[in-house]
Amino acid sequence: MIDIFFQLFPIMIPIIIIIIIGYIWNIIGNNLNQKEITNIITWIGAPCLIFNTLIQLESSIILLQDMIISAILIIFTMFFLSYFILKIINFPVRTFINPMSFSNSGNLGMTIALFAYGSIGLELAVIVFMVTSMLHFTLGVSIWSGKWSFKFLAKTPVIYAVFIGLSVNFFNIELPRTITNTTSVLAGIAIPLLLFTMGISLNKITYKLDAKIIFLVIIRIFIAIIVAYSITSLLDMEGIAKNIILLQAVLPAPIFTYLFASQYDVQPGKVANYLMTSTLISLFTITIFLTLIL
Repeated sequence: MIDIFFQLFPIMIPIIIIIIIGYIWNIIGNNLNQKEITNIITWIGAPCLIFNTLIQLESSIILLQDMIISAILIIFTMFFLSYFILKIINFPVRTFINPMSFSNSGNLGMTIALFAYGSIGLELAVIVFMVTSMLHFTLGVSIWSGKWSFKFLAKTPVIYAVFIGLSVNFFNIELPRTITNTTSVLAGIAIPLLLFTMGISLNKITYKLDAKIIFLVIIRIFIAIIVAYSITSLLDMEGIAKNIILLQAVLPAPIFTYLFASQYDVQPGKVANYLMTSTLISLFTITIFLTLIL
């Protein structure tokens, strides 16, 4: 047990510390413009991280294909099952289906993968984040806004980062070191800012204990674990790749769900409550998960 603790300590504590720094930073009166930080992540940090990862992929094509397929299958399966669960318990579908279907593959997923498995873990987690981001900024936003918008899709930098990154890798294009060094440095701001912003966001959320939300979060975790395990077994995935996919099941809802709910006025208070509840519960689920796999 002591050995497991020492293995978890360098993984979880840095994440918690950065989130707490963001939380305290906002509490002591530093009114950081969260919208601007989100824009920096959305337009610079995340696209550069995805681009930088795609141009220097070391994993096999088959493994990357499995990661992409499994990430897509998990999200769409969770959409389907979440819809029926919300209908059965008479919860507003438009409010909760996105938080239940998408996981925090960015703020927490990539960070945990990096600290637990190093560069290969980050590489595979970025693939999941790439798929999650593309679906959230298309399918997810169409649900938040109530309409499909190709205009919004065209404004999503992640789409271009994926296309350019894959093209460079596929055609084996040799980029000038100036460009790769620049994108590498800019990619480095993504994870710290994601965690820092998470701390700021959690400080701004008004939390109220709700037994129904707790029940919904717990049900979602159990279903997501079954779905993730079934998909990894179906695709015969093993090792780090399998663990990265299974990790998605125990992660909380992404911060972007609260930001979009606020932007489109889709009961942001209830989404914030779900987000906060899932984040608190994830402290236990992630710890248990890491204890079992390390």
